[in-house]
Amino acid sequence: MKIEPINIFDFDGTLTTETWPKFWVWIKKFGYIGTERNDNLEKALAEYRNEHVGNYLETFFCFFNDLLVNNNQTITYEELMEGEKYIKYNLGVNDFIEKSFAKNYIISSGLKEFLENLKISKYFDDIYGTLVKHNEQRMISGIGEVMTDDKKILAICDILRKNNRQENDCRNVYFIGDGSTDLPAMKFVHNNGGKAIFVYQPNQDDEFSNYNNKIYETLNADGIIDFYCTADYRSGSILSNILQREKN
Repeated sequence: MKIEPINIFDFDGTLTTETWPKFWVWIKKFGYIGTERNDNLEKALAEYRNEHVGNYLETFFCFFNDLLVNNNQTITYEELMEGEKYIKYNLGVNDFIEKSFAKNYIISSGLKEFLENLKISKYFDDIYGTLVKHNEQRMISGIGEVMTDDKKILAICDILRKNNRQENDCRNVYFIGDGSTDLPAMKFVHNNGGKAIFVYQPNQDDEFSNYNNKIYETLNADGIIDFYCTADYRSGSILSNILQREKN
């Protein structure tokens, strides 16, 4: 029996050229630049983490949640989606996703409501991410349940169920990621019959490139990574051929 192909993508740094998420543009309301990493924002995050308990991801989202909650502020979806214009997709992403024969999903720590309102979202079968909170007027009032590393595995299991599979049947499932937050998901897919694909930027000028390369080396030493290549989705590229299930 033919096993239908499923691709599961991380978003920032995997489908886009930067690991910094663009859904924080609205923090300009509080005097910060949210379009890119910057010293002022990183300092504020560091100070917040010194005063609050939690892991890196939890305190990251709590910082932005508290900007809204502590200032009794809300944002509109128009303000949330302003970040879309700052997104740069990796080479060939739009054309690849539009023409892909596989079922394609996104599992990201990023905001689900932002990702599912992107123009590119119509080409994905479903999107999983961190939730936002709404007030009675349906304005965004805070950050809800965070898509942690371990919850990504639960999302994968949900995708498998939706495709009438057992929750550990990852045959012909490819998970494509670029960093440490993808580690548990990659292990789960690889260990259950699928493929883990670690992608990197060709220019390697993101400040997290060296860190992510170390993550790759760790995973590769454990035999978790099946493919390691640049995040180039253009027809004929190594990654495109892999995702098209050619010469695998």
